[in-house]
Amino acid sequence: MGQVWTWITGAIAHLLGALKIAAAGIVGKVLGTFGLTMVTFEALLPNLQSFVMGYVSGMPADGLNMLGALGIGKAMSMILSAITVRILWKVFIVPTSVANAIAGGA
Repeated sequence: MGQVWTWITGAIAHLLGALKIAAAGIVGKVLGTFGLTMVTFEALLPNLQSFVMGYVSGMPADGLNMLGALGIGKAMSMILSAITVRILWKVFIVPTSVANAIAGGA
């Protein structure tokens, strides 16, 4: 009897996982239809930068000056931009023609 319950719980887990994936795809397509991809990108990056700067601002002034001289701000901006784009590529489906245009035709 215990083995039957194991199969049932496994089947329910697989069903819920499939429903979660299907719902995520549908929500992503609906949001993409309304053009919320750009709005999300423009709202997400400044929030990420302010989150990181909230932790960095507690450093001493000499440390902040050294990080500024090394260009850490630009590097962090590039890294956060890359992470944001990577997250958005997973969330929103983009047509191949648009993806090729963004990637410089590569």
